[in-house]
Amino acid sequence: MVGNLFSFLVAFVAVFGLVFVLRPMALNVGLVDKPCNRKQHKGHIPLVGGLAIYVAITLCSFVLTPFNEHYKLYLLSTSFMVLIGALDDYHDIDARLRLIAQFLIGSLMVFGADLYISSLGDVFGFGVVELGIWGPLFTVLAVVTCINAFNMTDGVDGLVGILSLNTFLAMGILAAISNISFNMGVTSMLVGAIVAFLFFNFGSFKQGRYKIFMGDAGSMLMGLTVVWLLTYTSQGEESVMRPIIAVWLIALPLMDMFSVMFRRVLAGLSPLRASRDHLHHMILVNGFNNTQTTIIISIISICFSGFGIYAEITGISEKSMLLLFVLLFVLYNIFMLNEDKRHSVRSIAPKLSRR
Repeated sequence: MVGNLFSFLVAFVAVFGLVFVLRPMALNVGLVDKPCNRKQHKGHIPLVGGLAIYVAITLCSFVLTPFNEHYKLYLLSTSFMVLIGALDDYHDIDARLRLIAQFLIGSLMVFGADLYISSLGDVFGFGVVELGIWGPLFTVLAVVTCINAFNMTDGVDGLVGILSLNTFLAMGILAAISNISFNMGVTSMLVGAIVAFLFFNFGSFKQGRYKIFMGDAGSMLMGLTVVWLLTYTSQGEESVMRPIIAVWLIALPLMDMFSVMFRRVLAGLSPLRASRDHLHHMILVNGFNNTQTTIIISIISICFSGFGIYAEITGISEKSMLLLFVLLFVLYNIFMLNEDKRHSVRSIAPKLSRR
């Protein structure tokens, strides 16, 4: 417990200090988010949140975390991911190139670290579903999916950070109540780093004079880290949760991404094109501000992960959990389609509006 608290504090302090180093550098080189007709924030906001989290976690890892082959490859994977994200923040990268990079990073996790989803559990009620030779391919697709799901949630202040926090804390709770020995030092560092980022991102410090955004580097880093840890904690004999529970811990980002892509296809649009049709856009267009939108979505996400924890503790069947998830996804799509019609939100932009 003391060790986890120490990891939290060290990561928090590291990110706090790094913001003061990276922020002026970003302003000098133009690594900023500029206001326009799609982005209503004031001034040029440095996109250094993800970079600060990455550097802090990497530096702290050398002091606080025992290195093994899995963790070395995790840090290598995050390095490539943050590089691609930072380049995208500085100069928009073609979506196809980003996808290629994400597939390569997913392959590094699967074939380098030998970490992949081998079992889906008893999700159909006929016995455990073993993926066999399809496990590595399924995992690479899951990695790309999770990275983009979290990247797409980065639309209002604090949202991707709080959704990530929710997932990491839920994993920590499940690990704590399991009989499996699980080192929570990494999750403690991640939580500390994200809390420090949110301190600046919400504009709480010095009346917002040091405000920063996470950027693609940060949101994709969060997505990669989440899928890496969920795979690690839901597979094998020392898993702390069943695979279907992992889905519930990231239910809202997953449902939002697949719903957006489904509705774009229905509208005759490319699923990869950006538009203002995410859940946070729908809430904003109904008159809520950024903070209220973040709170609403966070509460929904916490309810989903809380139900996942409850289901793991009480042993609700995996088949029931899958059926309920599918039902919620259908209801979510019906709600979003109705919102599309009610507000006629079909405006397509060159790049997804972040604010």
